[in-house]
Amino acid sequence: MARAYTGPLCRYFAGPTGEAVTFVNGVEVWRHDLQQAFDAQLVPTLTWREDAALPGTWRDLGDGGWIALRLFAFYAEKSDFDLPDSVPALLELDREYRKALDQKFERSKYGHLLGARMWLPQDFPFTARIALPDGDAIEMGSLPVLRDQMRWLNGRTFQADEVQIADWTLLPAVPGGPLLASAQRGYASLWAAIAEATVTGQPLVVVEV
Repeated sequence: MARAYTGPLCRYFAGPTGEAVTFVNGVEVWRHDLQQAFDAQLVPTLTWREDAALPGTWRDLGDGGWIALRLFAFYAEKSDFDLPDSVPALLELDREYRKALDQKFERSKYGHLLGARMWLPQDFPFTARIALPDGDAIEMGSLPVLRDQMRWLNGRTFQADEVQIADWTLLPAVPGGPLLASAQRGYASLWAAIAEATVTGQPLVVVEV
């Protein structure tokens, strides 16, 4: 299962029972250190409202929606390969996907979708492996680039309007189930999270549980 979180990172790190206010300073220090690690010409100033009073929103991508969406996007660029029929239990079980993962999707039009799990609201072209304040490591990408890549994916494949996409949130998405329907479910839920993060100017994180 995967869930998408949108909101201040202090609330994300606090979890369901912690006090978000106690994480604000740590996130601010981490953000400053992260900014210093990147070339200012490549990454704009990392600004978003890190306020414990702001809510965070969680969205369920379905048990297989996140896996299916990324596998669908990967094969959308592979005209010489047939799209798998069903959702694998693990993405790494797909040989072609695993090979591209080892190369960090460097040639993909959907690198921020395929490679990242956290997207910051600033616009920059690359993804990068970073350390989080809790000691975990994660691949970081750009929310505006992710939004564009999701639009490209829809335009080149589904060609669905906003009403159709919203209806996909009702589709089942389970490992072993139909890949296309599961990918649509994952797309709809992630697209809603992207829209909220864009409006609020907040980070987006996908968590696999």
